[in-house]
Amino acid sequence: MLNAPYEPWPLTEQTAIVLGLPLAAVTPTAQLIANDKEWLWFDPAQDMAIWQGPDAQHGFPATSLDEALARVHRQAVG
Repeated sequence: MLNAPYEPWPLTEQTAIVLGLPLAAVTPTAQLIANDKEWLWFDPAQDMAIWQGPDAQHGFPATSLDEALARVHRQAVG
């Protein structure tokens, strides 16, 4: 599933538009990590994550970025 490790990406309005995230996703607490084919957005203030994988975008509840990433690794999203 994962071809390369995730790395932090800057979350700006322009990045959100390119990724198809709503501009409301750009908050002071939101984090974005990505690799060459996938990305994971997480906002601890909302306890929510969005993962863009090879097939589709999946939103799911998560209480931490580590939890969200673990769910992606287990394919327990969507």
